[in-house]
Amino acid sequence: MVSRVEFDDDGVVIECELNAVMSNRFIEIEWSTLKSQEIWLQGWQ
Repeated sequence: MVSRVEFDDDGVVIECELNAVMSNRFIEIEWSTLKSQEIWLQGWQ
C-alpha cells in the first residue's frame, strides 16, 4: 500500500513510499511506476 507521498510547492508528486503489509518493508519508488501496467499489477494476481 502507498504509505507516504510528498509533494513539491506546486503540488507535483516528488516522492512515493510503499509499505509491504505482511513483511512491514518500506521502499521508495518513482510514482509513475504505479501507472505502468508492464511493471505494476493491481490487486492479487
